[in-house]
Order: sequence, then structure tokens, then C-alpha cells
Amino acid sequence: MFCIDKAISFVTESDHLKLTADWIHQGKIIIDGEALKCELTPGHKYSILKAYYASAHFTLDEKKALKEKTFENDNSDASKSVAKICDYSLPDAELKEQLWREITDSQTTDSLMELRNKMAGFWQRKQQLELMVPYFEKYYSIVNKIVETREREFVEVFINSLSPAFMAREQDEIAFNELLKRSNDEKEYYTLFLKKQIETIDVTKKSRHLCETFKID
Repeated sequence: MFCIDKAISFVTESDHLKLTADWIHQGKIIIDGEALKCELTPGHKYSILKAYYASAHFTLDEKKALKEKTFENDNSDASKSVAKICDYSLPDAELKEQLWREITDSQTTDSLMELRNKMAGFWQRKQQLELMVPYFEKYYSIVNKIVETREREFVEVFINSLSPAFMAREQDEIAFNELLKRSNDEKEYYTLFLKKQIETIDVTKKSRHLCETFKID
């Protein structure tokens, strides 16, 4: 049975994004020329739109057209938040730098919700990894300061949303261990977070090794 939720969660390739964008424009799900009985929910449309906006394979006009169609008759708070995330997710190096400055600005007047939106748009590891790599070292350089100077609610969003642990490189393991050595024991939630990242890196590395060991040529 075709599972729309799973299908959409894996959509990042340009041809798949074009197909799912057509579902929104046409108002129905069509697979191999056959219209399915299931319908796209607002959540499905939001997921497709965000992935479409983050892609480098479509023009800004195409993205705006899909956004307009997605939010047709939808003026909900959720739609407004998604619209902002889309605008923040465009594959542009200057936009990334601007967002990083705004997210890490200790004098910001942005609400936590707005900062969440900016982080969600900024962090596009599936489609914009090359744009993300320069910020991994910046994360390691500033994260302890963020923990020590910002409110916990913001800190928890920041450390979890922008962690490079998924890369599981040697330098990531070294960086998180160094952060753990220098962490403040009074910030127990942060210490636990760092230990979890180190564990994630270890598990990922072992999984990669296992896959390489049993790889079939």
C-alpha cells in the first residue's frame, strides 16, 4: 500500500519534488498516471513546499507560485510560520550568514518562535550540506558561550537544531569531547546533551563501518 507520509518524508530529489509539487498544483495525487483516492493534508503540503524551497533546482518564481497555491484558502498560524521558514531556507550563502548572525545575536529582539523559524530555515542538511559545512566550526566555537549567556529555552533549541553530530567525523567526536571537558557541571542538561551527541557519533561510525564491511560489490 502506498504510504503518502513516508513518500513525502524522503522527497529531496528534483524529479520527486517536481512530481509532488504537481500534486499541489493539480489538487490530487497522481502516480503513474493514476489518481489516488487519498488527499494531501496541510501538513503534507507544508513538507513538500519546504523541501521545494530549499532545493537549488527551481527558480524563485516557481517557488513563489507553489507557495501561493499551497496557502490558497489557508491563513492559519501554521501556514504563516511555514512561509517564513521557506523564505529563510533559500539556498543562498549570504542568507545563511545573515541568519547565523541573527540567530547568535545576544541582543536580538526576535521571539523564540521567530528564532525557531530561522533555525529551521537555516538548517538544510539534506539539500544544502555544502552551505552548512562552514557553520559546523562556528557552532563549536560559540556553543559554550550560548549556553552560558542565553536563556535555557533558547539554548535547548539552538544546541539541538544546529548540532553537527550527524556528520560523525573524527573532528566532530574530538570537538564534542572537548566541549564536554569544558562544560559547566551546573548545566546538567547541557552535559547530558554533549554525552548524547558523542554517543550518536559513536553509533553512526559503527553503523557506517558495518555497512562498509558487508557491502556487496
